[in-house]
Amino acid sequence: MRFGIFYLMSRWLGWTGLGVLIVGVAAAWAVRLMLPATLLRFGFEADPASVALVIALLAALVFLAAAVALRWQASRLQRALAAQAAAEETERRRFIQRLDHELKNPLTAIQVQLDNLQANEHNSKETIVELRAQADRLAQLTRGLRRLADLGTRPLEFERVEIGELLDEVIELLQVPDRIALDVQKVPWPIPPIEGDRELLLMVFRNLADNALKYSPPETRIQIRARHTSGALVVEVIDTGRGIPPDELPLVAEELYRGSNTRDVAGSGLGLSIVQRIVERHGGRLEIRSRPGQGTIATAQLPYDQTATR
Repeated sequence: MRFGIFYLMSRWLGWTGLGVLIVGVAAAWAVRLMLPATLLRFGFEADPASVALVIALLAALVFLAAAVALRWQASRLQRALAAQAAAEETERRRFIQRLDHELKNPLTAIQVQLDNLQANEHNSKETIVELRAQADRLAQLTRGLRRLADLGTRPLEFERVEIGELLDEVIELLQVPDRIALDVQKVPWPIPPIEGDRELLLMVFRNLADNALKYSPPETRIQIRARHTSGALVVEVIDTGRGIPPDELPLVAEELYRGSNTRDVAGSGLGLSIVQRIVERHGGRLEIRSRPGQGTIATAQLPYDQTATR
């Protein structure tokens, strides 16, 4: 829309400048005919026809310069929109490729197991168990995609959220309290409640904690730390697991992306995408730091002033 406005304005200014120039030439010619021998004095002598022509030329130049500037701005905006469209198309193709890959694996497994079930009825119980597992994987993937799509349009339901209580509920839902060390700031002052969508924030910290548990050795503990700093709530989920390769860190929050060292762990590749979308809708940001073989720190920072996000 802005491109169209710039383009129309540049055309209008260009034609206006040309009209001013034509009118000025006509006026200068008329002055020449009417006052052929008259001289004006402005501290110096000047021909009135020349004065009229110079004024018209200057006015036309102003209009034409403005037209050129707007046309250049419209061209730059058009290039930017084209680059954005190309980037979105590239991302769409990457998403479709990942979706195709994620759907192809369970569908292939289901087809193979159906063939086995038809060929050998003695192993039907194990085959049915595998079929159910693959069907559950497809159901999880579709639920995640639907949830991710809904996050873009669902209005946030703000309420006061006590972060300590919320994190206690996360630990209760994960049912492994002996593997999670929780540290919520209480001194020199306790963390104040934050305004947010409680259901979505619960999803954020449950996903982060679940990821940390899945990719860490079963005998190790993860840490969840919450603190209040610089007008924001900061929650860190820390593990000592396998870590993420440096070249994959910028990609881990993209839809359906799964790291090269996570193929042995069940997942849809949507968890961090959902987390990042929720955090950003609360006006915050998600940061992932990791070192292969040492562990990962996922940090969610949520501002207390979220009036601009509602």
